[in-house]
Amino acid sequence: MMILAGAASAIAQPARRPAPAWDSRGWVPLGERTVNGRVDHDRIEVGRYEGKFTKLNLVVEDSDLELIDFRIVFGDNTEYHPKITQLFREGARTRAIDLPPSESVIRFVDIKYKNLPGGGNARVQLFGWRTADAAPGP
Repeated sequence: MMILAGAASAIAQPARRPAPAWDSRGWVPLGERTVNGRVDHDRIEVGRYEGKFTKLNLVVEDSDLELIDFRIVFGDNTEYHPKITQLFREGARTRAIDLPPSESVIRFVDIKYKNLPGGGNARVQLFGWRTADAAPGP
């Protein structure tokens, strides 16, 4: 009787589906960093060569991490500070981060984050969605 009860509970557990693969077509890689240690701060330089972007996306690989702070500085020194604090599981990504309308390019993105205990060093990749009318600069 116990064998049947154990088999029934095993059947009742839903199968864990793998996360759907992210379709990165159209997204421009802007840089990547590895989170070193418990708390880390990194800067990804972008610059005018890459062009103008309407959206950004972060993808986390190799381990879990906690995003603490995210700041974007544009070429005209204005800043955008989206309120994004969240835990990322390996392979996760942010929703598309819509950027404010701007005639300026992104100078750099500052990211503050930390590895979660028990994992390795997470790798963070930053992608941008280029505006339709903006090509990379000279």
